[in-house]
Amino acid sequence: MIKVSEITTYLKCPRMCYFVNKGCDLMGEVTPVYLERLILKELALTYGSAFNSADIQTFLNNELERISNEIRVIYRNELSKIDDAAITKSVTDITPLIETISLNLSVNTEFFSGEFIQDEPILRSDKFGLSGSPDRLLKINESLVPSIIKTGNMPENGVWNKDRLQLTAYSILVEEKYNSIVKKGFVEYARWGIVRPVVIKRHERRKVLQVMDRIKKIQDGFMPERPEDAPCEYCGFDGICDVKSTLASRFF
Repeated sequence: MIKVSEITTYLKCPRMCYFVNKGCDLMGEVTPVYLERLILKELALTYGSAFNSADIQTFLNNELERISNEIRVIYRNELSKIDDAAITKSVTDITPLIETISLNLSVNTEFFSGEFIQDEPILRSDKFGLSGSPDRLLKINESLVPSIIKTGNMPENGVWNKDRLQLTAYSILVEEKYNSIVKKGFVEYARWGIVRPVVIKRHERRKVLQVMDRIKKIQDGFMPERPEDAPCEYCGFDGICDVKSTLASRFF
């Protein structure tokens, strides 16, 4: 079984996917950036309720305070060594974003007018050997639509390619579970409160299946080549990555 998270890891670097499959821990030290993104993710899950509130900004400020008290419970393992001061600092850094988020939420009528079915539904396809949980599942005009929340940078137009492929993988899972056709999904850029629609395209479905085939080879023990644009500077596997690939890896 391949997880959608493995597809996103592969898109960052195939070598990183290899080490994760070997049981190496991808999770390193919890940085202030990582902590801030966890809090933003939780805040983004409240944007639908905020959209329907009388005062969006006040609602979000109250939710941010609540999340600051609950975040350690939700991410118990990840934040076991984080103190209250670090959480307070992240909340302080996020607070100035709320005004912009509040203004942007009001223009996402199509998205927030949909019916929010479930947060983080567990989806599995034995047919494709794929599993994963999109951040949200919505019903819009009687169609089921997956959505993912991103807490990092937002492109000037559209969405990042890796986000498109991640959303496509979730669309395949939704179609399999609910015997439906997913024509589009959404990417929520939490830092700005901006939601962008994504049309699910044929060539991206094909790309997801191709990446899955390559991950299956990795699961069988083949080490792929390290790409020239690999994010080695931010990778916790950098110290063990300088090894020779197998001959078969050249087929990646």
